[in-house]
Parts: sequence; structure tokens; C-alpha cells
Amino acid sequence: ITGDGDASPTRRRLQRLSPGKVGIAILIALVLAESILLFRSGSEERVRNEILSTSRKFLTLLTTYNSSTLDAQRRGVLSLATGRFRREYSELTGTEFTNALRERNADSKGTLVRVAVTSIDGEDATVLAVVQVSITNKDLPTPNVERNVIELAMVRTGSGWRIDAVSILGTLP
Repeated sequence: ITGDGDASPTRRRLQRLSPGKVGIAILIALVLAESILLFRSGSEERVRNEILSTSRKFLTLLTTYNSSTLDAQRRGVLSLATGRFRREYSELTGTEFTNALRERNADSKGTLVRVAVTSIDGEDATVLAVVQVSITNKDLPTPNVERNVIELAMVRTGSGWRIDAVSILGTLP
């Protein structure tokens, strides 16, 4: 109230707001807040699903091949790799290595046992996986089966999530 007894402009506006208008304003604010929270959690879930999808595809490509699919398998792995791992894998799987696998009639079948996103920090993510790998070749006709614990370091690129580093942490019985 001003000194001359008139209501201030702010007070007059507040007096014009009916309880119904206040209730509607509060309801709109609550709906907006809930929408933001749902969008945020939906966005986080979407990112997690993208990471898992790329990880699963990559791990399957990395651990599954035979002498006739080596070139396609190598291209697939490299398409999902970036940086450090891309360089290392490209160097490792050159002509000499693939020829040795072909000569030995190598066959590897990877089965994903469990894959989990362990962290997401902005443009970086970490995935932990257990992959059962069954390997045979001309000298090893009975499959050698191992359960490898693999950690993937991933980065978000313009093409989506890509693998930057792979670490085999050990094997499980």
C-alpha cells in the first residue's frame, strides 16, 4: 500500500488472480517440471541403450569370425572403433595376421553372457562385459572355451558411440 492509501500495482494484480487461476498456474508448473524430469530420464535411458547396442554389436564382431569372414569382421570392428583402439587393431590385424588365421582355419564364436554400462560421463562411457568365446582351428578341433571379462572405453563421436580402448581384465571359470 502506498502512503496515500492506494494499493500498489503489484498488489492490484495479485488481487485480480482468482484461486482458480493460481491453481491452473501451479498445475502448469508441475506438468512442465514433470515433463523436464521425464525427458531427462528418457534421454539418459536412450544414451544408455545406444551405448549397449554399440557395445553388443562390437563385442560380437570382435569375438566371432572364421577364415571366410575375416575381412568383413575386420571392417565391422574398425567401423565401430576410434582413436587408440582403431590404430592398435588395424596394425594387429594386418595381412600377415589374417593369413595366419586363414592357414590355421581359425574359427571363433563369441556369445555375450552379460553386458553392462558401468559409467557415463559426458562424452565418455565405460562398459563391462562377460563374453564366452569358443575357439577351434585345424590343430584344435575340440573347442577351447573361455569366459572373458572385457572392459570397453567408449567415446561419443559425430557417428555415435565408438570404442576407444579394449581391455581383457581376465577370465572366469
